[in-house]
Amino acid sequence: MPSLSVPLVVVDDHPMVVLGLRTLFHQRPEVEVVAYAHDAAAALAACREHRPRVVILDVALEGSPIDGFALCRRVRAEIASVEVVFYTGREEIGIANQAFAAGAHGVVSKADASSDLLRAILLVSRGKTYTSPVFAARAEATEFGDLSPKQLAVLRHLAEGRDRKEMAQRMGIGEETVKTHLAEVRRKLGARTSAQAVAIGLLNALFDPAAAP
Repeated sequence: MPSLSVPLVVVDDHPMVVLGLRTLFHQRPEVEVVAYAHDAAAALAACREHRPRVVILDVALEGSPIDGFALCRRVRAEIASVEVVFYTGREEIGIANQAFAAGAHGVVSKADASSDLLRAILLVSRGKTYTSPVFAARAEATEFGDLSPKQLAVLRHLAEGRDRKEMAQRMGIGEETVKTHLAEVRRKLGARTSAQAVAIGLLNALFDPAAAP
């Protein structure tokens, strides 16, 4: 019978952080740490060997030739099934946007409760996104260009996990029109993927996730 735990690789250059996460995850049956790494080379090797579902990654990786953003792009390029959650002590403006642009689906502050990190892991393992409230409060005020009401509606439906067919039925438009709206949403938000578009939308409060279109 296959394990229901989410396999993780944890990457952080601070031994005390790794020790803390080791203790946290050891007590949680929802996750299983398959490898720990302290630098980019070891992280890549661990991901290639273990093929985890989620990688927990710090932004700063002292002693590595690349930072966490570059490592995220390399991991995602090599193993498309891997999702990345950044777990960082940096809280300056723009960090979350950089993380999502690199291909991550989650960003958690080290100042957050451990339950927030676990929630982020479980959400991204199911293809969802998570942004720490710390980063939402520091969201970069970027001029994205105006999204039309239809495009905002599409973005909300996307955040709720609906596919193009469902969106078309709910909005009373054709699937090709939905596809066009999605392309425009990604273009205006500077997102490469639909998941990134949702994350940027949530991060910058472009829509109310609780409001049904």
